[in-house]
Amino acid sequence: MMLERNKSILLLAFFVALLILISAYCTERGGGVDEPGFLNPPYMLAHFGKLTFPTYPHGTFFDVPVVTHPPMHLGWIGLLWRMGIPPYYAEATPTVLMFFLAILILLYSAFPTPVKLGWLFSLGFLATSGETLTLCFGTRPEGELLAAWFCGMLLLESGRIQNWERRRLFAGAFFLTWAAATHYYAYPALLGTGVYIAWVWRALDRTEAKSCVVAMCAGAGLYGVPYLTLYVLPNFHPIVAAIGANQGAGGIGLSIARHMALYREWVRYLFHPVLIRQAMATGVPLWVMTTALLAAVRSTRGIALASLPLQLGLFLFAWHKLSNYLVYESILFAAALAAAALTLGQILIARYVPKMGRLYPAAAAAVLGLCLISGSPMLAHADFSLKQRFHETEVAQASGRRIMGPNARVGGRWWSWYMAGAEHWVDLEHDLFLKATLLDPDTYLSNLDALEVCYYEPNERNVVHDWFAEGRLKLRGFFFGQSTMELRCLQLSPRQTSPLVGYAEWEDQLYRFQEDPAGGYEVLSTLCPAGVGDDWHNPWTGSFAVALRVPDDLQGMPAWLVTALAPRAYMAPAGRVGSGCREISRTRGSLLPDDRRALVEWARRHDTPMHFYRGVDEMPGYAGVGMPPEAMAPPAATRVENVIDLPATAPLNGGRVELSPSVRVTTIAVPGGFSAMIPVHHAETVAGPCWVVLKLRVRAGRVGFGVAAEDGRLIASTVGVAPSPEPQTVAVKVPDFRGTRNIIVFNQSQVAGQADILDAVVVVEPRSVEPRSVEPRSVEPRSVEPRSAKGAR
Repeated sequence: MMLERNKSILLLAFFVALLILISAYCTERGGGVDEPGFLNPPYMLAHFGKLTFPTYPHGTFFDVPVVTHPPMHLGWIGLLWRMGIPPYYAEATPTVLMFFLAILILLYSAFPTPVKLGWLFSLGFLATSGETLTLCFGTRPEGELLAAWFCGMLLLESGRIQNWERRRLFAGAFFLTWAAATHYYAYPALLGTGVYIAWVWRALDRTEAKSCVVAMCAGAGLYGVPYLTLYVLPNFHPIVAAIGANQGAGGIGLSIARHMALYREWVRYLFHPVLIRQAMATGVPLWVMTTALLAAVRSTRGIALASLPLQLGLFLFAWHKLSNYLVYESILFAAALAAAALTLGQILIARYVPKMGRLYPAAAAAVLGLCLISGSPMLAHADFSLKQRFHETEVAQASGRRIMGPNARVGGRWWSWYMAGAEHWVDLEHDLFLKATLLDPDTYLSNLDALEVCYYEPNERNVVHDWFAEGRLKLRGFFFGQSTMELRCLQLSPRQTSPLVGYAEWEDQLYRFQEDPAGGYEVLSTLCPAGVGDDWHNPWTGSFAVALRVPDDLQGMPAWLVTALAPRAYMAPAGRVGSGCREISRTRGSLLPDDRRALVEWARRHDTPMHFYRGVDEMPGYAGVGMPPEAMAPPAATRVENVIDLPATAPLNGGRVELSPSVRVTTIAVPGGFSAMIPVHHAETVAGPCWVVLKLRVRAGRVGFGVAAEDGRLIASTVGVAPSPEPQTVAVKVPDFRGTRNIIVFNQSQVAGQADILDAVVVVEPRSVEPRSVEPRSVEPRSVEPRSAKGAR
């Protein structure tokens, strides 16, 4: 097929391509926590040559190929970054190229003019809407998936209307498979190829139909076979675990309810495109209207059917809903509505004013172009400078490096890894936010130079916020970003540091706060009731702030820990910032313009690859995490001898037990996996509450232990015990020991743990032991045949 010769279509195609370039390369990028968070696998590929995700929460997929999303989109970004293309441009380029390919497919196709104009309008609508629809040029795969989906459907449908042209059918199946493999929820998209296989089988004789079917199967296999053999099959179990962890439990009813709830949410928020909001306000799923519109146009009837599997899959079976998922039905609806309306207009003009037919494409293209640029939020905030743009996370990272200095050991949440400026990074969600490790806060914090704390959700709170409010953590630095709330971050240190330094951005201007007793600005941290401080973040007047949730006040009302940077005149008692709040800390200083470009270039020149660790125990300078008071037995408790038979410890479920010189247990690499049992004798002699006390030294991973009844049920248990330089004593309180049969040692981390158990004993308060005496017996270390606790699992 020759290139489209209609000048109106060519001009609109060029205009849409320009809008895509502006949206991809001339705007600030938000994207919430996923945008900086999913930059980690490309970083690993760019700097270490492996596409892994060590910052993923809880270390779940620390050193396996990235499985949270299929690796293609993140892999392209990492390869471009490794080739020297900065991350801001590396993120957008794969999607830009795919959208350009969709435009070329349209130009070289036999679609009628209204269909071509309508589809070009939908691509321009995506570009000019920017993040009011979703971020399509970042680390999340929605943009690439949408573009590949469009390429596949356009090729298959143009192949159909061009007499089942086999090359287009081959390429269409290839790109539809590409789309299906770009995210797990998109797998149903592959069924779109099945629509054309069934259609061609009915439309042509068997000989011609077979060649078309073979072409489509070959196209799908060209992408699908390597994807299955190189990625899915070798990583099948982690993939299933990742899908299960994110999808959770649900059903069709829940999926539909959440989908319609997203519609209602979009209708309420006026920043979403009015075209989509008005369509959603009808209460009719967009895919219903889209299918009807596409089916009404003869040259898009195949797309009407082929687009349904992805849309129905999201509508019916994706009960883990993100607003990002609405982009497919939104953009396809825009394409269908425009194509159907333009087709109807062409029919009416041909019937009633045929002399205007030659002007119709030009007029339609002009109207569509005006609709695209009128009130565009993307164009309103675009920066048309020819200077190189930076990803704001790079500015945050460079600021963090300046604040923290070299060799910094920092921990935090998974998405804040890059902004912290760390050289050594550990995710703390498992230890602190899940509270899955026994620790003394001060001892734990001594292993880190700082914790990176960023805004997440309005009601999200964690123990780090509480430690800051208590004064256990001190403000060491901050970065207040401009593109998204999640880039408002604090660096909190267990040690007081001076001078305080921080950075804030507004309209691409970077400001540096420097502690100075004579300065005209202050950084104030205060504990405030709900509603106070909501409007303190006013960069246009020189005020910046971040609010973190802390425990409710005495009246049960929500409370916030607010850190604000503002002119001194704004601060309480003279101003409103801090009024009605309890002050935590206040630092005076100066706020001066800084050069963000020079700062990022400095960071790139002095870039030291980050090192990532599964746990704080692997960090340089680790000195243990201590024990909380609740993990200790009362000092006046009395030992009960000859109850726990430590030398008779036996392995369970593939765990390993070595009996010399102490009892060493190596757990299985399954979180919660029972790995060894220590027999209990004469449990009935211990009346009333007691404590099971183990003296042990954990050497690797996290190890827990629990008291098991005869049926294998744990009566009481500990959370994880972390490695320590010296042996530690850990106690767990048991309300009633008399039903105990075994002490179970189990794994509490993603990898195998190892612990040396030096002693195991029951201790009680005075007079808690029955008067009946128990004959003492000596137990010598001996070889033990593996045996399992009854009911242990």
